[in-house]
Amino acid sequence: METRILGASDLAILVDRVGRDALMDRMIEALRERFAGHDAELVDARPRAGFRYDKPALGLVEWMPTHEVGGPVVIKMVGYHPTNPTQRSLPSVLATSSMWDTETGHLLAISDSTLLTALRTGAASGLATDLMAIDTPITVGMIGLGAQAVTQLHAISRVRTVQRVVGYDPSPEPADSFADRIAFLGLPFDPCPEGGLESMAAEVDVLVTCTSIDIGAGPVVGDFEPRPWLHVNAVGADFPGKLELPTSLLESALVIPDTLEQCLLEGECQQVPAHRIGPDLFEVVQAEETTKEKAQVTVFDSTGWAVEDDVALRVMLELADEHDVGRRLQLESIPRDPYDPYGEVR
Repeated sequence: METRILGASDLAILVDRVGRDALMDRMIEALRERFAGHDAELVDARPRAGFRYDKPALGLVEWMPTHEVGGPVVIKMVGYHPTNPTQRSLPSVLATSSMWDTETGHLLAISDSTLLTALRTGAASGLATDLMAIDTPITVGMIGLGAQAVTQLHAISRVRTVQRVVGYDPSPEPADSFADRIAFLGLPFDPCPEGGLESMAAEVDVLVTCTSIDIGAGPVVGDFEPRPWLHVNAVGADFPGKLELPTSLLESALVIPDTLEQCLLEGECQQVPAHRIGPDLFEVVQAEETTKEKAQVTVFDSTGWAVEDDVALRVMLELADEHDVGRRLQLESIPRDPYDPYGEVR
């Protein structure tokens, strides 16, 4: 009755051994395969819920559970505190995932999920981009150049040939360091000047928004005239009232949510009448061909789906087995006499 433990150092070993490109490819394909076989009657993926607060700092701690009939329960606990990078030199997202056996209740595995969250969020956008974006070499626009931006761009580069990257962040630190953080991709990067967001958004083929904009302060980009085939990965909206895109764009686009119920509450879908929202991403995968027309703007409303966290944890556990990485500990009290909790003390 041991528990598999994957800490940050274990995940770093796996990334080094597998390679960043191969790992991202595996994550994208694992999501594609899971979405293709997704059956809502057999998978209970609850919308995330938890505690939101403004003291001692603005933030939240939430849980994201999922259970596939006959399989384990996977729960991600995630903390989001937007002032972490500037005030504490910590990531804005800190997370841990756990897997539980549904025959005995035994804790099968626990893993750092800070890296996994960035990987699965990028991989989901990569999958959406592969299904929706124009199938030619592309220019990518990035609004928000923090931690999520790195895996977003990495995933996009695995499904399309990226000719040029242009990006903007109002904070000097992530703006100044972004080129170094994506140097492993070998892509040319041009910073977007302040005040030039609308012009940039009108010129790119794929736009990514992954900001920490405050509730009620959006959108991060004003009205603009997009290219007819523009695809947008909208990643930053994760609170009621937190929005990144202008309503005018969403009104003219095909909006694809990762999970409709959650996106209506806290994604860009807050701005869209329910009858105008397109199919969930998994439904697009299952259709085996995109519902996008050649000259149509599409928006992937990515709020983070618990099924994606389930997939990410399983991928890393598979890799841990393949490379014999991680530790096994007996965390739970398992007395020889199941009726005597003090048995091991004696």
